[in-house]
Amino acid sequence: MDYSILINLLRTKQIVTPLEKDILDTWNELQKTPFDMDSSQRQILSNAISHPDIAVKVTTLPTTTSKPSCAITEMDNRYILQCQLAFLAEKELQIRN
Repeated sequence: MDYSILINLLRTKQIVTPLEKDILDTWNELQKTPFDMDSSQRQILSNAISHPDIAVKVTTLPTTTSKPSCAITEMDNRYILQCQLAFLAEKELQIRN
């Protein structure tokens, strides 16, 4: 999904909701070059705490696997962030409709 329209809309708002901030923070985390594993892990955890419903959705996806923290790769973190972003955006769109 192309999130650029939603991201641009949220960036122009003067006041953002906590959900909108989480969307922007997750998007920004995915855009970092080089990718920051520690920062991405903090964002994943923050999203999971703020949105337990989304954390459940991500962990129950058939393509999500559980790994020990020492085995988590950049690809794993990107996958989780992308899934979280998709569910956060879906949640935002449901609120707007």
